[in-house]
Amino acid sequence: MANGYEPGDYLGQFLQQLPQIYQARQNAQLQRERFEYYKGKDADAAAEVKRKEAYNQNVRAWTQMQNFAQEMPFGQQANFLRKQLDTLPQDFIESQNLDKFIDNYGIIEDNEVDQRGIFDNVMDEDNPNKIRFSIDYLEDPRRKKQALSQAKKLESQYGKQKQFDVNKLTATEQRDYKTISGLLSEQEGLLLESTLPGALQNEAMTVQADNAKAGIQMLQTRLKPLLQKGAPIVMPEFNYSPESLKALTDDPDLMSSFLAAPEDDMDAYYNAYKNPDPDPDPDPDPDPDPDPDPKLKTGVASMWEPTKTTINVQGPGGVTTPKIVTGGFQLKTDAPSEYQGQQGEQRRQKEEAALLKQIKDYEDEIAKADKQVALIDKAMQTLSGNNLETAKKQREVFLRRKTKASEGLAAAQPRYDFIKKPARGSTVKKKVKK
Repeated sequence: MANGYEPGDYLGQFLQQLPQIYQARQNAQLQRERFEYYKGKDADAAAEVKRKEAYNQNVRAWTQMQNFAQEMPFGQQANFLRKQLDTLPQDFIESQNLDKFIDNYGIIEDNEVDQRGIFDNVMDEDNPNKIRFSIDYLEDPRRKKQALSQAKKLESQYGKQKQFDVNKLTATEQRDYKTISGLLSEQEGLLLESTLPGALQNEAMTVQADNAKAGIQMLQTRLKPLLQKGAPIVMPEFNYSPESLKALTDDPDLMSSFLAAPEDDMDAYYNAYKNPDPDPDPDPDPDPDPDPDPKLKTGVASMWEPTKTTINVQGPGGVTTPKIVTGGFQLKTDAPSEYQGQQGEQRRQKEEAALLKQIKDYEDEIAKADKQVALIDKAMQTLSGNNLETAKKQREVFLRRKTKASEGLAAAQPRYDFIKKPARGSTVKKKVKK
């Protein structure tokens, strides 16, 4: 045939080969789908490995922070963890609910700090009755048991005291006690001798009796302070009334301050809080030329400074970087000595409460004076003659009250800022504003 064409059943041949062609195409499609499937699966697996690696790294970093926080003083741990959250990814923080965890931990930690403070004060207390009262504010049964044991121990010690313990006297006082006691016995013997039934009542005996009486009185006067020093220590009383108990119960901070204070009279403590001395003198025996406010002299506004610690924070690729973190606050090395130690902290808490009450009273007095002056100014617009002069005098009275309260506030506020322990997470001022 022309052009090399050979006749034949090409359609039949195509139809015979069609199933093989279709199967080949199906196999090719399946291979492509299988390739894409495993390609995607391998990518997902690689992403999952990377995600797990990042997650494990964040867990290790968080665990390291927690372990380090546990080495810090109780009361600073939650604040430390809060500040370290900035080093972790936000999605990890949210997935692990770390914000809520730290909030709850902070509540538990604050409560434990209060409980430890109450317990420490209880164990330093010398009044068994106050200890028994404080036990109700302890939550841990073990601490309750220890506090009760301490109260019983003190009660036993008070009961076992000698009527007179010469060992409480110094060596010089013991010699004086022995000498005076001997002389007193001699004078009592002479008095007895001159007053026995049947003794001759002559002038010599009368003089002897009078001299003996005078000597006994003089020696007893000299012996009295020594007897008082060697006498048993009287168990201190613990007093409170329903009014003061309710007031302190309604104000947990005030109750905590009272439990930490050395006072045993809740009524007196509460009355001092309600009506503080407008010009408190924390030093009963001041120096001849005292510095009324040493912080103003030095320019320091607070006796507290933040505690700083260096930790290693793990970053991407396992690289650790040192970072300085702030935990809580501590007294500066040059802080007044009267605020050092446990007794100093008790004194500071009491003074802080009194100053806070003063500040509130001064602020209330200023607000009242401003209100009255505003009312008088408004009324003066319609007054004249004697009524106007009277209003002016009243206005001056309230202005003087405001001035006096402002002066008191200006004196109390810096002192309060100086001794008040900053809250965790806050900062302290370094210089007094000029």
